[in-house]
Amino acid sequence: MSVEPAADADTIKKAFRREIARYHPDKVIHLGLEFQEMATTRAAELTVAYKTLSDPAMREQYDAGVIDIVPPPVAEPASRPSDVAEPPAGSAGERDHADVQAPAASRHRFDGERADRDHILRRAIAGKVRAAVETVFGAVEMPVVRGFDTALVPLAKPRFLGSHPPRVLVKAVEVVDAAAVAEAWNVAARTKVHVGKSPVVVLLVGRQLARPRDLDQALEAAARQRIPADGPDQLSVVVVNASDWKPHLPAEVPAAVRKLIDQICK
Repeated sequence: MSVEPAADADTIKKAFRREIARYHPDKVIHLGLEFQEMATTRAAELTVAYKTLSDPAMREQYDAGVIDIVPPPVAEPASRPSDVAEPPAGSAGERDHADVQAPAASRHRFDGERADRDHILRRAIAGKVRAAVETVFGAVEMPVVRGFDTALVPLAKPRFLGSHPPRVLVKAVEVVDAAAVAEAWNVAARTKVHVGKSPVVVLLVGRQLARPRDLDQALEAAARQRIPADGPDQLSVVVVNASDWKPHLPAEVPAAVRKLIDQICK
């Protein structure tokens, strides 16, 4: 919902009604399931934005940068990706999917909406994690680390905290499975964000997660990997469900990391 910063309540209401109409179920029923789900998500985001901007107190906080417009959690599908079997070639399901294609203009529009949704989600995740890190460890700096959306380095010295504060690397993905865990671990192991004995924790945040048993096996496999000689002293991957912020941790993590995860996911 694009409005000028000084827009009044009537302008905001008109903009909301105009935009929300574009994503009404009747307008997208002819599109594929993915686009219908994206329309539902976008409509929910617009509703959150409208409620924020139309409430005087929340509008004041938003204008001051105290709060952000954060979309509602994305509902987890009934079947996880690893549980869904592919339809046989030429099956009715495959033919039906092939017969229902979004028009080019609609696909282009929804590609843009998906990019906006992903950007908003990453901003929301970064803000939530940063607030938690600052609550536990104080001020942070945020270097750019290739392969991750956000990197957070606490500035407090270990002697003031009693232990080395962890360096936090955050990455949001659509699906968290064994391959995503392995890739995140391998990339983190090659970064140079650590100093001395400071542990590194990767927060892998996903809209969809593999089965808990598969995730546990993937995290255990990552924990057994040998860290490069010039890598961090300790490296942990923690999987977080973007829908409810429930974490999946490896069996053993440093106490400072567990304390941080408790703060992020409470």
